[in-house]
Amino acid sequence: MKKKLNPIEEYATQIVREIGRWNYILENGCNDPFWPDGTNMNLTRNHIISYKREIAEYCEATGTELPPEYYMPTPPEVDENYMAVKKGKRAEKIKQFEEFSGQTKKQIKKMQPEDGQLTLL
Repeated sequence: MKKKLNPIEEYATQIVREIGRWNYILENGCNDPFWPDGTNMNLTRNHIISYKREIAEYCEATGTELPPEYYMPTPPEVDENYMAVKKGKRAEKIKQFEEFSGQTKKQIKKMQPEDGQLTLL
């Protein structure tokens, strides 16, 4: 039977997982057929912020210490139109969707994590 984690451990685990997801999308993109990678990266960033807020509230209410994961840098907000992979079927479909919906797409240069700051190690 799987051991149930306390809320702090659970949210700390989610922070590490979501930062990993953000970094993965940065490098490889994602599979969302309608939204650019930047939109998904910002959604993932919002999850991290939410988990950190939950940890802070729980620790304040219980008088416990903040875990190290809480201090991991929150990924930066990115342009909603950022695409990790600019060519391919998915990029073309999103471009067509944006043209159909009247949205405009800007040219966004490839982002890089800042000196490994998005990792705990």
